[in-house]
Amino acid sequence: MAETGTKSPRVSVIIPVYNGAGTLDECLATVLGSTWRDLEVVVVNDGSTDATAQIARRWADRDSRCRVIDLPQNAGAARAKNIGAQHARGEILFFTDADIRVPAPLLSYVLEDLADPRVDGVVGLLGQSCPYHNFASEFKNLWMHFTYRRQPREVGLFFTSAAAIRREIFAREGGFDSHYQGASITEDIELGQRLRAKGYRLVLDQRATVEHCKHYTLGEVLRTDLLRARGLMLTWLRNHLPFLRREAKALRAHYASVPWYFGAGVLAMGMATLLGLAALILGSGFWALMALLAVLAALALNAPFLSALARWRGGLFALRSAGFLLLDLYASGLGIVLGFIDLLRGKRY
Repeated sequence: MAETGTKSPRVSVIIPVYNGAGTLDECLATVLGSTWRDLEVVVVNDGSTDATAQIARRWADRDSRCRVIDLPQNAGAARAKNIGAQHARGEILFFTDADIRVPAPLLSYVLEDLADPRVDGVVGLLGQSCPYHNFASEFKNLWMHFTYRRQPREVGLFFTSAAAIRREIFAREGGFDSHYQGASITEDIELGQRLRAKGYRLVLDQRATVEHCKHYTLGEVLRTDLLRARGLMLTWLRNHLPFLRREAKALRAHYASVPWYFGAGVLAMGMATLLGLAALILGSGFWALMALLAVLAALALNAPFLSALARWRGGLFALRSAGFLLLDLYASGLGIVLGFIDLLRGKRY
């Protein structure tokens, strides 16, 4: 969609940020360097205690298109995004994060998609490259790239590293569920499922590819995936158990970016754990062999991901990833168990 003599839609870029001083400056530089000039940037400083506020203010002082909203205390990603949307003036809301580099033509791609009145929202994805080359950061980034690039054109998710929606639709549907607190975990997935269930059309545009400037350690990857699995499990339970649903309507379809074989791998690792315990208790070589076969099955199921890693980063990286993937599958399984435990304790989010 090109800008012509006719009035073009204005885009409000909403960036929630908590202690993001290390990446916010570059994020704002890329966003304000967009080839789509009719935009504003709404930075929601979510109670940061570092230099985030000062960096955001510097940009607001030098570019009138940038505004800063300071929250007195940390409200969490979902609420910060909603507050940013409430202050937005554009017809299109584009959500991104403070650790994202947005390519200059990306908003033009989004507006091109939204020129079709049948399209209600547009979702992008993370690119293969990231500025950190340690194993954990590469593994996590490539996992996110792999899972999103395999999605169909029409999706039921709203991945807020790069996601746009018509403002009136966002307001009509109540935005992100403010029951989600703290860092972004699954509130974007829940919104995508809610929008899809109500008949809105969200499309994935692979041209809308951004770079994620986040440094991970191995422990942070495992913790993130454990919490995400917990959140996804609770979302699934709310969608499928009638007494947990907030709406007395038909069951909401569950849509997630995770491939089916990753879930099967989680199940295989759970079986491997049980079989391994049986081998230890009974001193049986047979059950130990069965446990080993379950582990190998988990790897075989995830061969598409490991093959992609071999193409992108070489065989050695893929081999190392295979070992770490087993830990990640196990962490995700623990997250699912925690989701059930939270349900029994009365937690819903």
